[in-house]
Parts: sequence; C-alpha cells; structure tokens
Amino acid sequence: MVKKTISLALFLLLGLYGTAQIAQNANTTLNDLSFFVDVNNSKYKDAEGSKYLDQQFTLAKINNLDKVYPVRFDLVDNIMEFKVNDKDVKGVTPKQAYRIVFVDGSDRIFTSKTIMGNSKDLERCFLEEVHVGDAFLLYKRQRKKFQKAQPAKSGYEQGISAKFKVMNTQFYVDYIEDSIDYLLEIPRTKKKVKSFFGESGDALIKYAKKERLAFDSKESLVKILEYRQQIR
Repeated sequence: MVKKTISLALFLLLGLYGTAQIAQNANTTLNDLSFFVDVNNSKYKDAEGSKYLDQQFTLAKINNLDKVYPVRFDLVDNIMEFKVNDKDVKGVTPKQAYRIVFVDGSDRIFTSKTIMGNSKDLERCFLEEVHVGDAFLLYKRQRKKFQKAQPAKSGYEQGISAKFKVMNTQFYVDYIEDSIDYLLEIPRTKKKVKSFFGESGDALIKYAKKERLAFDSKESLVKILEYRQQIR
C-alpha cells in the first residue's frame, strides 16, 4: 500500500476533524449542510439516458436522523438528492460524513469515503457498502459521465446527441487492520493485481484462475479477499 507522507497525514487529520464536526450536526439536522438542487438543469437538457443510479426516489435513513427521506443518487455530479416536500429537492455532497441506508427492503448502504484516484489525488465520493467481514469491508462505486452533444462537421455526417454514459464499476477494499485513512481501487489487470496485493499477488491470481473468479465482481472479490486472509 502507499506510504503516507507528512502532508498527506495532515490533510487527512484536518479532513477527519471537519467531517467529525459536521457529522455531529448531521445527526440532528440537514439544513446547514444541504442545498437546493436544480432538477431541470439546462446543461443536461435533451441528454439521452439518466444521470441517476435510479431515476425514482427511494426511502432512506440519513445518518441518525429520525425522519425517513425519499432519496436518489446523482452519479454524474456525485450528489445524494432528497425530497424536502412535493416541490423541493435538496442535495448533500460526500465532502462530509454521511451514511445512507435504503429502507425499501434492499438494505443498500451508501457512505461517504476518501479514495485515491488515478491522478493520485485524494477525493471524496459516495460508495456502496457491499460486504462487511471480520477482516475487511468491500465497497462498490458505480459511475456515469456526461458527454456533450457534438454537431455534425459536414452535411454528410450526423451529429452526436448529448448522453449519459455508464462507466466501469470500481471496487475498493478497506482492511480493518490497516491504519490508512483512504481507499485504493482494486485493479483488474494481472500486472496491477500482483503489485496491489504484494506478496499475496501471485497466489491470488492462481486462486482466481483455478476458481474462475474475476477481479471486477463483488462475489468473486469477496472470495478472493477471504482467501487472502487464509494464506497470510
């Protein structure tokens, strides 16, 4: 895993202090943290598809609030929207500490976490908690991006409509024994898998091949990570 530098540790310390302070307030009210959402944003006018994980609102508990809110997850803008009433929709960002539990029978849980992106910069995002074990937690990140419309370059070509494009799902692991305060994406390619898991890399690759497991599947990753604990 990546070693933390002094500046990184300071960043995380300040971030944790800030989220702890805000989370305390979020247990009783969302008024100071939320903002009104323009659900008819002209930027996305006439775009094909949806920017949401699910277009429909689903009842959910937010942190320790007593009230249950209808919520939906905006994957493009990384905002968790919730209905205040029949007319108004507000949103919260993952910059603060949130744990959102769907109460529709699915028991889906979304929580705000710090991850390290491909650019090696730390960022906050909402991740879905898909497995909680004795040694590790597994998170899933579903993503979409907005592609702007592209006009035709000539009369012989057709323009491309604006649309929301589904991107590859990412998985992140949080080892309970690990003191690192941010999450790294589990890679998919053989070379990167070997580097990511260090001394266990070769054994995990062989195990995945033998059991026909993939590094981009929740069920497979749970088995792979449990096997890692057995051989360490």
